[in-house]
Formats: sequence, C-alpha cells, structure tokens
Amino acid sequence: MDPGPPIVPGLRLGVYVVEEPLGAGGVGTVYRAVDTRLNRPVAIKVLSTDLADSTSRHRFQREAQMASSLNHPHILTVHDVGEFDGRQYLVTEFVDGGTLRGWMHQGRDWRQTIELLVGVADGLAAAHDAGILHRDVKPENILITTRGYAKLADFGLAKLHEAAAVTETTQLVTRPGVIAGTVPYMSPEQALGRPLDHRSDIFSFGVVLYEALAGRRPFADPSDLGVLHAIAHRSAPPLPDHLPASLRTVVEKALEKEPANRFQSMHDMVVDLRRIARQTVDPAPIPAAPSVRHRDTRDLPVWLIALIAVAGIALVAALFAFRGRAPTPPEGRAAYVQLTSFDAATHPTISPDGRLLAFVHGPETNVPFVGAPSDIFVKVLPSGDPVQLTKDGLPNKFAPRFSPDGTRIAYSTLDSAGWTTWVVPVIGGQEPRRLLPGTEGLTWITARGSDGTLEPRVLFSYLTGKGITLAVASATESRSDERLVFVEDGIMDHFSYLSPDRQNLLLAEMGFNGWQPCRVAPFDGSAKGRKVGPQPSQCTGAAWSPDGAWMYFSADTGSGFHIWRQRFPNGMPEQITFGPTEEEGIDFLPDGKSFVTSIGTRQSTLWIHDGRGDRQITSEAYTFRPSFSSDGKTLYYLVRTAVGATLPRGGLWAADLQSGQRRRLLPDFQMEHYSVSRDDRKVVFVSPSDEARRGVWLASLDSSSAPRQLSSNRAVHAYFGADGDVFFSADEPNGTFVYRVREDGSGLRRAIASPVYLLYGVSPDGKRVAVWDAGPTRETANSVRLHSVDGSAPIVLCSRDCAFRTDGSWPEEVSWSGGGDFVYLAFMGGAAVFAVPLSRAEVLPPLPTDGVASLEDVAALRGVKPFAVPGAFPGPDPSVYAYQKLSAQRNIFQVPVP
Repeated sequence: MDPGPPIVPGLRLGVYVVEEPLGAGGVGTVYRAVDTRLNRPVAIKVLSTDLADSTSRHRFQREAQMASSLNHPHILTVHDVGEFDGRQYLVTEFVDGGTLRGWMHQGRDWRQTIELLVGVADGLAAAHDAGILHRDVKPENILITTRGYAKLADFGLAKLHEAAAVTETTQLVTRPGVIAGTVPYMSPEQALGRPLDHRSDIFSFGVVLYEALAGRRPFADPSDLGVLHAIAHRSAPPLPDHLPASLRTVVEKALEKEPANRFQSMHDMVVDLRRIARQTVDPAPIPAAPSVRHRDTRDLPVWLIALIAVAGIALVAALFAFRGRAPTPPEGRAAYVQLTSFDAATHPTISPDGRLLAFVHGPETNVPFVGAPSDIFVKVLPSGDPVQLTKDGLPNKFAPRFSPDGTRIAYSTLDSAGWTTWVVPVIGGQEPRRLLPGTEGLTWITARGSDGTLEPRVLFSYLTGKGITLAVASATESRSDERLVFVEDGIMDHFSYLSPDRQNLLLAEMGFNGWQPCRVAPFDGSAKGRKVGPQPSQCTGAAWSPDGAWMYFSADTGSGFHIWRQRFPNGMPEQITFGPTEEEGIDFLPDGKSFVTSIGTRQSTLWIHDGRGDRQITSEAYTFRPSFSSDGKTLYYLVRTAVGATLPRGGLWAADLQSGQRRRLLPDFQMEHYSVSRDDRKVVFVSPSDEARRGVWLASLDSSSAPRQLSSNRAVHAYFGADGDVFFSADEPNGTFVYRVREDGSGLRRAIASPVYLLYGVSPDGKRVAVWDAGPTRETANSVRLHSVDGSAPIVLCSRDCAFRTDGSWPEEVSWSGGGDFVYLAFMGGAAVFAVPLSRAEVLPPLPTDGVASLEDVAALRGVKPFAVPGAFPGPDPSVYAYQKLSAQRNIFQVPVP
C-alpha cells in the first residue's frame, strides 16, 4: 500500500500544524501539534496506513464519536477527527506529564497510587455507563498531567478490528494493542477469545493497579503465549504484606478468573477504593470557629448568645459525641468535616463572621423550584445543634443568605403566585415576613451610590414579563432606587454573586431547556460578559473566593454535580471534587481556606403503573424521558451519560414490560430528545449539538436500515407527523423556528412562519404543532398554542401555569395517545397531569376562548381525569403511565480548598 506523504513538522492538517512526533504504536503515530484557531497545543494520532481501508475508516469515525461523547475529567478529551490523504487522524487534548509507566518508576507509595488511579476508575465507570468498553487498559494509555491528574486515553481504539477474522493465537499476539488488546493486561476471556463485557475492563484495571502497587506484573512469562496461559489459568502472586489487607482483597477480587466473581461494576470498585483511603488515613480534627476561640461571651452579640442558649445542653452533648467518634466524610475524603446529619440538607450559606451555617432541610432536588415543604435551619459551627427557623410548611424554599450583620436570613420560595423573598431573624421565635414579592435569589451587597459613596443595597432577580426572562437588579431593601444590572432575553438569571471588589457578577442561568454554564459579567451592566466554568455544563450555583482570585462553580458536565474553579479572569476551568457523590451549592468561610457544600448521592429510577399495579423498571444509573410503545408493552427511555449544550444526553434503551428484559438501541448515538413512531418501527432523535453528527436523525429500531441525517440544524425537539413528515424545532440567530421535512430528507421548510420558544408535539393528523409561543405580544408570549401548518389561526391551549421544563424529568405540555383517543395536558410545572378523551374528529376538547388559565378550567373540561402521580408520563391510555422516582441522601460538609 502507498504510505502516502510523510507526516513532518510544519505539515498543516486543517487548522492544526504538526510540531514533532511523540511516539508510535501498532495503531499509528502520535504528534504534538498546535491548534491555530484557538492557539493551544493538541495531540494528533495519525492511523497507520495498514488501517486505511473503508471498513477501518468507518469504524474509527464511529469509535471517535463514541469517545467524544464522554465528558469526564479523567478521560482524555477528543477535540476533532479528520482525514489526510486517506489516513484518519484523531485530535485530543495535549497531556504533557508522561504516562503511568513513568509515574510508577518514581517511588510512589500506595496512598498516592490509590489517589491517582481512583479517578481513572471513576472515568472507566462513566464509560461503561455509556455502553463503551475500553479493551486496552494499560499504563501506556493512562496519561499524567503536570498537575498530577490521570487521564485514560485511546477509548475504543482497541475495538477497531474486533470483527476481523483472527483465529490463531500467533496472530493475536504479534500485533498487541490492535486486534484484541495488549497481552499482559488482557482478561482471561480476552486471552481465550470469548465474548467481552465491562468486567473485562475491570480485570485489566486490576492488573494495572497490581503493577502500580507491587512494582511488577501479576502474570509474567518469557513468551506472550506463556503470559496468555498464566492469565487464563494461574493465580496472581500475593501482593506485599505492607499493603492494607482490604486493599489486597480489592485487587484480588478484580483479578478473579470468572467474570461473575469479580466486581460487577466499576462503580463498586471505586466505592471500595475510596473506603480504603478513608479508613486508613487519620481523620482531620474538627476546626474550631476562629473568632470564638479567643473571645468570651461578653464579646458576642445578644442574638448569638440567645441562639447558643437555645442549643444549650444539646450542644455540649454533641461536642462530647464528636470527641468519641470521627465525622463521616464522603467516600475518599477524610479531610472533609460533616456539619449536618439529615436525610437531605441543601443550599448551605455561611454568616459573614463565619460562626453560623444556614441551610434548607427538606426533600432534595437538583432544581430548587419543584418540591415539597421544606424549612430553613441554622446552627453554630462546627458542632452546634440545628435550630429550625421556619415552620410554615411552604414548599420550595431555596437560596438562604445572611444579612451583613448576621442577624437575619433572606430566602426565596416559589408557588403558584410566583417567587417571593422572605426574611426571618436568626434568633428565631418570630414568623417570617415577606421582604420583596416577585423576587428571588436576594443577597445583601454594598455598592456605590450616585455620590460615589458605598451604601447598603440588595441584589435580586425578577421576571420582566417578557417570556421567561429573569433580570437582575439592585435596590434599597424597600425596593426604591431600583437599577437594572443585567438582562438577556430568553434567559433566567436565577442567582447572582457579586465579586469582592464589586466589579463583576457571577450568574447562574437557565434557558428554555434547562440550566446553562455560568456567566461572568461587569456589575455596571456595560457588557453581556461571557460563559465561564466547564462547558458544556449545567451550572446551578457559583461563588467567589474571598480574595476574588478564583471563581467557583457547582456544575454538572455529565458525571453528576461537582465543584469546579477557574482563576479570574482568564484561567482554565479545573474540577476539584470527584467521585460517585455529587456536590451542589457553595459558600466560603471568611478565611478562604475552606468552603461548605451539600454532598450526597442522587438516583433516578423509572416506575410504571398498569393493570399489574406499580413496579420498578430501572434500578441503575440516571434514567429519564420515558415513553411507551403504542401497545403499551415496551417502555423506551434514556440512560444519562453527559450534559450537552444545555440538555442532558443519554443512550436509548427499551424495556420489555412483560419479560423485564432490557436492551440498548442504536449504541453509536447519544440523544438529547427522541420520539418513536406510532407503528414502533422508527425513531427520530436529536443528536447533541456539540458533536460532529449534530441535528435530527431518523433510524429504524430493528437496525434494518442505516440511520439517516435529516437536518444538521441545532435542533431541540423532534416528532413524527403524518404521511411521512418529521417536525423539529431548531435555534436560529433570530429565534427558534419549527421545521418540517420528509422522512427521506427532502422538502425541508419552516412549518410556521413565526418564532417559538419550544416545540411540544404534533397532533395525530399532522396538521397542528403544539408550541410554547414566543409572541407576538407580551400577553401571548407565555401561552401554549396549537399552530396550524396551513397558516390558519392558532388555538390557545394554556395561558398560564404551563409546564415549561424540557429536561426529560417532566412530561411534555401536551401529547396524544397513540390512537388519538386522548390528549394529555400537563400544568404547574408538570405537577398536575390530566387525560381528556377526544372524539374521532378532535385534536383538542372544547376550550375557553383564551385557553385554560387555572386548574379549575382544566377540571371543567369534558371527561377530564387527573393522573394520581405528579409528573406522570402517559401511556396508550390513562390506565398506563410511567413516572420517575428521585432518591437522594445529602448533607452539608466543610471542604478544605485544595
């Protein structure tokens, strides 16, 4: 085969300029290069000319796309893929600290080894959750950054030739790493040519861990055939006695010959490794409140003395209890100090003097605006008993903040009347009072007045009346002298955080499709600022370090919510908390050496209700966006793997509701939204907008034909129409529009002329689309209407209390049963879902002229029937529905700054 032109320094591959070779292997050669577009170093792997056939090219592109769908701090980021004179190349981030092979030769102890490799194990678990096997876990594929982070590389490359006709052992071992993995790190099933699953990666990781701990490989022989025989038939020699017995047990379990005897998931192994790290390191002492240490009670304000008196005997008992036992930190974090012991404690905030912690106790959810009754609590740090300040039973309390003098706490609520800011004294004993109706996320600040002097003010968010737009304003506490600080149409700026120098704001923002990356913008409103923190991500909160040098974020990039930070103004985001737990909310202690956050676990399981009653369908991972087949016998759903530009993404699965069997559909694709055809033969879906294959795709569910791209637009939702049409909504520079296209990809055109906020569905006859309307007037901008594709007047369905959430955790605003016998309506954020019967010619029941504006209007509809479960996803008729159960355990911890 013609080797093609050589890859030499100075060669340009698109926007990349090659600098020097870094190394070569059986798959190809890796080069250091420069991305001239972003002026950053990258690594480029150019495949060998031996792998230039069309089958290999297609497989390489597929595997590269699968690898790029993984978003994890311990997985090498894939930036791009391309072709140069028939040779494929892969562009990744550049890691300049060598490999694990070199790291192991530097005399590391076992604690350092566990701390480094447990992150790799967590990344491997995330890949398995996405249905991706590595098949070539070895020290050379674990890269080390100069900051001491480990990143797993070459995802999927070991699968390039898995379908090749290789039958002789000599062929298997002559090109290690290309066909079936690298011989010393193979699993027994790999060595014997048997089918593989994720437990093969667990064995390979166990081999790597053994070698890193013992300084030698567990299976050795002068020949490759001898190594393969040892892997399949011989036990590994015992690890050195100086290692903890629990650690030796973990490695031995990972190296079991039979997959059924190993860890059954990488998550289980991660938990055990973190538990070992926690139990074998002395717990850090509980820090005392610095200002109390040197002062007696005569120096304390009256309100604090009263609060301590309320805690009284319980506080003394708690202190003695803490002397007798160590606090329980999350997995692998012995230096963390647990501050609360509830089933759920969230939204932590610290008083200005650092002595008090306030938080919300109640049912936990990652979105603070949908929930059950909750209350505000306060406690003296570090070990005072929590004191309940509110007992009004109001739901959805969030965002508590201390006043500058520490005597009051402001917090927000959301109910059918909208947002309200309340205030309650820290000393308790008084009912909360409304401070500013129609506002949320209030914080006290000082800002320069018109005369240039600093004056006390409040910073808060409020609805502008234009769609969902939430603006940020500052004013006096009575809301006089109000000044607009920041606003952007179509964006909900829920929370704002003023920098210590009062020059910049951090903003936690939500768009039409959920939380977005956080933003930094000038406080004087002179510019729109820019997105900061990890991207893409869902960022629900932020904070400044007390010196203003760092921006901190509580963000989910796909592996759960964790704490990130970024040096201000132009540093690179870096993740600082890891593991199977999630960390949400952040506030600093005044000395800047530690912060508080809510740490715990959260799971979403799917349940169904049918003639057999209620039963659980899924038990692992985070599942969302369920839908039924037309006959109600199959449940489709997504298993979350990452976060796209705004929406969560996942792989499509199907569960047979009779047998309980589950199977992955279209494993090569990640989806943000999908719809199954009424004949259950096809699926139309939106591929994440930040991937090469973004846009709208059509595929057969039985794989009888190849998936076909219908549009490359930045789509949001997609649905089947009638007579071979597909409808989807797509973001354009001048708004979001609904498009119509034939299933063969022809005839792409706008379905309606006016812009919309969201597309909710298509009527069974394909003649009307249900949308959240974007106008044209302020009065209609919040309505849900059915627009006719022939241009006739729209029908107003809902004028208020409509369900605008589209992240897959709540049902669509309007949908129809497969046979068109029922229309399903969701209201009040999806908390109330109704089924309304339809006659043969109807797409909606008779409605008030201006649509329904209240639950009373809904209850008056002909034959209406409410679903018993909030957030129900309806099936083929009202007797069948699915619903999510979110389970969580969360508490407040004090975390040292790394």
